[in-house]
Amino acid sequence: METVKKHAYMAEIKKEQAERYIADCRNRKEELDRKMKEAGFLQCRLYMQEVEKRTCLFCYTETAENGKKETPCSEWGDKWKEARHVYEFKLHEGDDLTCLQSKGIIIGAKRELLDEYIRLHDYQPQIIHDLCYQNGFRKSSIFVTELPGGGLYLLQFVEFLGEENPALYENDTYQEWLRVTGECQIPLPGEEFWKQMRPVYEFKR
Repeated sequence: METVKKHAYMAEIKKEQAERYIADCRNRKEELDRKMKEAGFLQCRLYMQEVEKRTCLFCYTETAENGKKETPCSEWGDKWKEARHVYEFKLHEGDDLTCLQSKGIIIGAKRELLDEYIRLHDYQPQIIHDLCYQNGFRKSSIFVTELPGGGLYLLQFVEFLGEENPALYENDTYQEWLRVTGECQIPLPGEEFWKQMRPVYEFKR
């Protein structure tokens, strides 16, 4: 299986500037796709989300281990901060990953419990992985980032097969996993769980 390097970045920008980026991505989609392919990216996804009354962009990338080291973020400004990669969903050998749906989600993290959250995922029970896989999860990467002068946030970039089955959240084992990990999290205002971010641009090879 090909070794893939995964990165995530965050940038705080003015709302009107973000709207220009959205229009730019829509109008230059073919050109941007060509640039990403030429630069050796396997995937690049851009999202926008209001956090602490600030407009933020979040970028997720995948490159081959021996691919180019440049970042696509320069297409959307120069104020990017790289996030820390803290969890990776184990891939299953032989899975077809070419026709997956994707989303980016965000939730706050309690600073004093961040290490505990990472520890829980480092020792995630196999049954939790299996339940997620049975529910269509195929790829999931979690990163942590800090808003300058603000809080900590977990970013999760997920790829899944089919539609999510609500029955997963009725499973007692999975509910307990959500309880213990949820103690380390702070949902965004008005939310009860992870918040789905607004997709702006997506490139997949």
